[in-house]
Amino acid sequence: MSTTTLFHPELPVRLQQLQKVLKQCQQSMESGRSSELYAFAWYEEKLSYVVEAGRTVNTSESKDKGIVLRILCDGVQYESASNNLKEEAIQELAAELRRTVDAKHPQAQQKSYLPTTWHQELAEGLPTELEQQIPPHATQDTPAHFAPSCTMDPEKITIADLLQRVHAYRDQALALANQVNPQLNGASCLADVQLMARFRMTYNIFVDREKTMSQALPISVIGGGGVTTTGQSLRVTKGGLGTLELIDMDEADFNDMAVVPQELSCAEKIKPGRYKVITGPAISGVIAHEAFGHTQEGDTWMKGRSIARDLHANKTRVGNEHATIMNNPAIFSMEGQQAGCNGSYFFDNEGQLARPQTILAQGYLSTPMTDLTSALELNAPRTANGKRESWRRPLMTRQTNTYFTPGDKTLEELITLVDEGFMAVAPRGGMEDPKGGSLTAGAAYFEEIKKGQLTGRKFIGPAGGHIELTDSVFDVLDRIEAKTGVTHADKTPAVKLGGCGKYHKELVDAGVGGPYILWSSINCG
Repeated sequence: MSTTTLFHPELPVRLQQLQKVLKQCQQSMESGRSSELYAFAWYEEKLSYVVEAGRTVNTSESKDKGIVLRILCDGVQYESASNNLKEEAIQELAAELRRTVDAKHPQAQQKSYLPTTWHQELAEGLPTELEQQIPPHATQDTPAHFAPSCTMDPEKITIADLLQRVHAYRDQALALANQVNPQLNGASCLADVQLMARFRMTYNIFVDREKTMSQALPISVIGGGGVTTTGQSLRVTKGGLGTLELIDMDEADFNDMAVVPQELSCAEKIKPGRYKVITGPAISGVIAHEAFGHTQEGDTWMKGRSIARDLHANKTRVGNEHATIMNNPAIFSMEGQQAGCNGSYFFDNEGQLARPQTILAQGYLSTPMTDLTSALELNAPRTANGKRESWRRPLMTRQTNTYFTPGDKTLEELITLVDEGFMAVAPRGGMEDPKGGSLTAGAAYFEEIKKGQLTGRKFIGPAGGHIELTDSVFDVLDRIEAKTGVTHADKTPAVKLGGCGKYHKELVDAGVGGPYILWSSINCG
């Protein structure tokens, strides 16, 4: 039997000299005032390939790289950023930033922020995937490089590799669609199958007075689906942190792309109302992300835009005993497979190492996710949630992979608990109101459950599109009846591809997931 060789992509030699330059700049930014100033340097490089294939094919390639330098003094963060990566330009940028800080703070009133040492990090405990990649006896000058397990060399992946896949997958979906349409009474024909494949390779370097780190983050994504002549469609997405092995499509994917849109073209329309619903992992994750994901972001707390701060201070219960939500940037394997989530990384954009965090525990809110600024402002524990859309954009507190924890039922047991209701597995986005405490999560369709069995009947929204699950966050989280469990050792439920748009423009990867969840009543329409 053949086995697949796994390896961790290394930091390219071309970036190792840059890492040394950034370390020198970091030291120069603190020089002579290390008791008052805290400085770090950050480098980001992204190479992206995108292929879009329908009746026409479009390809694109983009590459961007730049540095961010920061000095913290008296609680104020000063930053400079540039894509001029010549050594003398970086050094001058660092010197200019230091001059700015010296002019505004000739004598600091506060002592320097003290970053954690490797010894402190290890003593606190780290996820296995991080701890195993830290060099023995690491010091502040020891380069520590992190990367997920891959089967392919990310540096050798090309647009041609993506083209080959999307053409093959599109052909298979179209062939299947032509086989099944005559069997669907009253169904509209499939007009087209559209697919998008993307591979993005990101390298990061971070240096401060205690750490010299880098990480390689390959992310592979495929998404798309069929659309009928009447406009019905269903989108399939696959991928995560890793190389192209994560976007292999199977028979179930082709069925969702080619057959289900035709079934939806002749599906019944649901009558708006409250129903008992079982949500699949992706929709469960959207609810987690929208319920107490955004409301638990530290900068949202800091700006008074979240109800969570007062609820936490008053120890107000916001859900029942099943309502436990995690935010975890350190998912590098799940469901017993060596596959990471697209919201995963080893350290955030401020060098904070990734660890799981419970943001809602059996209905009670914890302290928030934080970046460095919000942690200091709120006097809250620092977490690895400082993220940027890119080096060109501002840093904010952002979610990583947000999911409900598993329960103890099988899916078959959940279904038997439903006398009359629906199953929802295909997501269609979501929104929330962090101040008002309401959310909405979309489902492409429902499948009927009668007397503890799936009937096969599919329902679409009252207007002929997707179905919205809309409710008060408190009502939703108080109506969890049961959740499916997990059997594999890592105890992580399925976490699917996701994304997050904060303030409608700052877009980042953010996985969503959880078990199958049975909700006793949700407003649907």
